[in-house]
Amino acid sequence: MIENHGYKLEHCRKNCKKAAKDWSELNLDLESTLNELELKPTLEEKFDKVHYHHIPKVVIAGCPNGCSQPQIRDIGIVGYLTPKLTDNPCVECLLCVDACLENALAWANNEIVLESSKCVSCGECIRVCPTERIGAAESGWTIHLGGRLGRHPKFAKVVGKEQTEEAVIKKIKEVLIDYIHNGKPEERLSQFLERYTDQ
Repeated sequence: MIENHGYKLEHCRKNCKKAAKDWSELNLDLESTLNELELKPTLEEKFDKVHYHHIPKVVIAGCPNGCSQPQIRDIGIVGYLTPKLTDNPCVECLLCVDACLENALAWANNEIVLESSKCVSCGECIRVCPTERIGAAESGWTIHLGGRLGRHPKFAKVVGKEQTEEAVIKKIKEVLIDYIHNGKPEERLSQFLERYTDQ
């Protein structure tokens, strides 16, 4: 994939019980889009010699746990599933409270309380609730740009959310086309994205 097309596309493990979103279709469509962009000639034009660290890294994570490390890749795509309280009855099992690693859920005054500011939208509380007292408010993908390791490591910046795979691919394609046309000589994608996200 790297040698033939000038990019590296990775994802987290398949059939993970923690996944907030199924990434399988997105991965296939994104691979097709990246192949169409033909990034290898662009890299060969921008760099005297193309090394591994010059190759754009794109990664998909099914949930905010981010096992595939989207925060340190040029482009990271992370699934999210945001909870909401419904009118369904609560049986006071407190499975949701126990499942929430962010302490965004609590039992107070004989009811479940959701503190949205603490929630990372992993969807775990939705999965464990036996009565659907906690349901899904919104699901989609967050897009992270500009992460890298090396001599000057940097976390990727979250630049927005998209609710459909089509919108994610459109955004990624726009970013990469911009890099193809406007990236400077010897400028890695992550370096270009520093300028891109500061606009």
